Amino acid sequence: MRPRAALLLLGLGPTGCLDRTPFGATGPDDAGIAVIPATVFLEPGAAVALGATVGPTGGGGVVWESDAPGVATVSADGRVLAVAPGQAQIRATNSRGAGRAVVTVVEPVPPVRSWRVAHESLTDVTLLGLWSVDPATSFAVGQLGTILRSTDGGVTWARMAVADSSDLVGVWASAPDNVYAVGTGGTILHFDGQSWSRMPSPTGNTLLEVWGLAADDIYAVGAGVALHYNGTAWSRLAGTESAELWAVWGTDPANLFAAGQNGVLFRLVGARWSPLASPTSLLLLGLWGSGPENIFAVGIQGTVLRWDGVRWSRMPAPTRADLFAIWGGSASNILAVGNSGAMVSYNGSAWSLVPQSATGENLRAVHAAPQGAFEVAGWDGTTLRRQPSGTWALGAAGPLLFDVATGPGGARYAVGGNGAVLRGVAASWSPLPVPTPRTLFGAATDAGSLVVVGDSGTILSYDGAVWRNDSFDGQPLLRSIWLDGAGGGFIVGAAGTTLRRDGSRWAEVPPVTERFLRHVWGLGPSDVWAVGDGGAAVHWDGSVWRVVPTPTDSVLRGVWGSGPRDVFAVGAAGTILRYDGVRWYAMPNPAKRDLRAVWGTGPTDVYAAGEGGVLLRFDGAKWTALVSPTTGLLLSFQEGAADAPVVSGGRGLILEGLR
Repeated sequence: MRPRAALLLLGLGPTGCLDRTPFGATGPDDAGIAVIPATVFLEPGAAVALGATVGPTGGGGVVWESDAPGVATVSADGRVLAVAPGQAQIRATNSRGAGRAVVTVVEPVPPVRSWRVAHESLTDVTLLGLWSVDPATSFAVGQLGTILRSTDGGVTWARMAVADSSDLVGVWASAPDNVYAVGTGGTILHFDGQSWSRMPSPTGNTLLEVWGLAADDIYAVGAGVALHYNGTAWSRLAGTESAELWAVWGTDPANLFAAGQNGVLFRLVGARWSPLASPTSLLLLGLWGSGPENIFAVGIQGTVLRWDGVRWSRMPAPTRADLFAIWGGSASNILAVGNSGAMVSYNGSAWSLVPQSATGENLRAVHAAPQGAFEVAGWDGTTLRRQPSGTWALGAAGPLLFDVATGPGGARYAVGGNGAVLRGVAASWSPLPVPTPRTLFGAATDAGSLVVVGDSGTILSYDGAVWRNDSFDGQPLLRSIWLDGAGGGFIVGAAGTTLRRDGSRWAEVPPVTERFLRHVWGLGPSDVWAVGDGGAAVHWDGSVWRVVPTPTDSVLRGVWGSGPRDVFAVGAAGTILRYDGVRWYAMPNPAKRDLRAVWGTGPTDVYAAGEGGVLLRFDGAKWTALVSPTTGLLLSFQEGAADAPVVSGGRGLILEGLR
């Protein structure tokens, strides 16, 4: 942080001490006039209008004057013009009273001129279907018409051009140039090796899976519908009109099975699907088998069923996680995947958990080509591949990155959805093994280590080699952390949850509000702010937390300040508030987008970011919209090189400001 900003944090201006006399509700001199704002910071040449509210004692119109016109002048209508660095008091008086504002003029600060995209993933949509045509070529499909292709065994992926925005749920291929994808609204797409095109479909119902025995013998199932493709046209199959089917698979035309909602199981008999007795009423989502007498179905709550050629029966499973997909390379090499990165494998005699730390995302699809490795896809554009060593490597991922902080080795760390952690060194960002499948919302620097907080009371500390677990089990979501650099700090979260650290231990502090507190930030151990839902703002003075009124009931999501009389809060519907040492007041915003974060280097170099890629800068006089390189969601700031901001957000996005 530059020395100028450091002085302001101590309450000092460039010309000496700021007056520490507390401002009352209407000013320090009299109860008659309130001047808003009570503190102003400007660069030479900038101007801002002050407002004067006459109190109940009356006294008529006000007269404005400056005690240092060489620093700042004021017009008859209260418009202040900054002239040169220094400090001036602007007084508003009438016959009954007076009020004042302190104007500090500071040296100009060069703004951020442009932004560099330091990291961004292909997509953040949920990938719902995956098919490996051969050991090198794979296709993954998902929401909003997303189709990815890998030609190197899942190491890298590229997005394919698709003139369709339907959600795609299933994909199957007989060859790299004969690929089918199905989805909402009866969508059926075909890839011929050159481009994707929409096929005529006999249904408008959602199709949830597609699978085939050959290029002229393909099946699709979905919500109250089952289809067959004979190489020329798609046609309906009868028998499933009242069922919602999520999976279809078979070994040959005489052994084709489908499964779905409420545990329903069907077998194709001729041109009609016939129901089978099911040992469960739970949703079934995946099917695979090694032969007609060894077929498996998986579903929610860790459900695993097996068909032995005569009947379906339950199997013991080592997890209660929802399982969404199953595939195998042989009868003794089967993998099922599901929520929170869950994986279970079958070795021919028993199911067991598969430990992996590549992702904590919810996994939705798994496949392996003959002689190929397992590949997996899921939420936030995530793809995984199993390496020859048996470990899992991340191919693509676009998690929400909620916060960024400096950590071990001076590197920057971005944390986010389902335990995602990215490490940034110079211009390169790379994923770390996930320490937890829980979402991480906040991060802070702690004497060279990194401390992160998240869902379900998660508190983890990382020293560059090992994660230490300091979690408060049973606690609600922890949303934000601030540390003072001297062993103290606060964590805030849902239902007003507030934890305080004094040394090495965290302890719960009785909350002063039941509202969700979404961000905490402080100037020092005795000057800390937290903001949250319903316009909540609470302040810690070193002894107690107190609720401070704000002029909004909007959700507040970020807070930051350059000093005790210059604090900003941002939130929903474009809300921007400033605390001037006396009160919070609303500021005009040129972009009405929801704002998620605020940060700066000083009172005339403040930035806000939020939805739709919005980026704003405050120069002490007004907020201005900046040209943004993204339309994605922006969630947090951290100080980067040369006092420029680093911004993190959706789709694994990290922006670096350039001055």
